[in-house]
Amino acid sequence: MLIKIILIILFIIFIFPSLLKWAFRGFVVSQINKAQQDFQQQQRTQHSSNHTNKREGQIDVDYVPTKKGKGTENFNGGEYIDYEEVK
Repeated sequence: MLIKIILIILFIIFIFPSLLKWAFRGFVVSQINKAQQDFQQQQRTQHSSNHTNKREGQIDVDYVPTKKGKGTENFNGGEYIDYEEVK
């Protein structure tokens, strides 16, 4: 009975932390590899979408704001302001 308790304590102290470190290292490495693959896939999709039959120097406008407020077509000029030269 005492030997079982001593063996369990030794297992917990020496072997369990080693197994835990090994499992954690494997988990971290797998997560890093997965993140790298996701990043590479994202870069491939962005790269392929950026090169869809465009000539060099061609500009794409994704957003054209609507004109709100006063229009420039009805502009008759501003109000007159006197100008004085200051020396």
